[in-house]
Amino acid sequence: MPTLHLVTGAPGSGKSTVLPHLAHYPFGAVDFDELLEPGGSLLGLKVASPDAEAVWPLYNGLWARIVAMLLRAGGPVLVMCPLTPDEWERATAGVAGLPRAAWARLDCDDEERRTRLAARGWGDAPVEEALRDADDLRRVVDREFTTSGRSAADVAAALAAWVGGAT
Repeated sequence: MPTLHLVTGAPGSGKSTVLPHLAHYPFGAVDFDELLEPGGSLLGLKVASPDAEAVWPLYNGLWARIVAMLLRAGGPVLVMCPLTPDEWERATAGVAGLPRAAWARLDCDDEERRTRLAARGWGDAPVEEALRDADDLRRVVDREFTTSGRSAADVAAALAAWVGGAT
């Protein structure tokens, strides 16, 4: 039976960094950012921009349909996303074939997040918004996998053990 594991995380938590390390495990793993071209755009729209907030529910709904297709293969699927459980619930309304999701959160300490985002060229205001997002996610998703002081391979191994596909 297919299982669905959603891993949320605020910007800078390590979702995209961990993803390639999950390829070694016997389950499907995808990241919401994978559909975006460099710069965060999809079909010419900068989805990752706060200016695109009105289309975020449509993008989330697109991912819900993609996840339903991946689950048809019958195995476990792990999805990296920036969503809360409530946002996922809204995105999946009317999408058939989705089991109840198990949730976890990738996180790092605030100083490390600041350093990671500064290395991406983020200014003070977006960094502060990412810190608020991290605080919000800490309140709604209890299970945490910290990326502070850990290699991406170690985090991937911990996630794989959680999914149940560790070899």
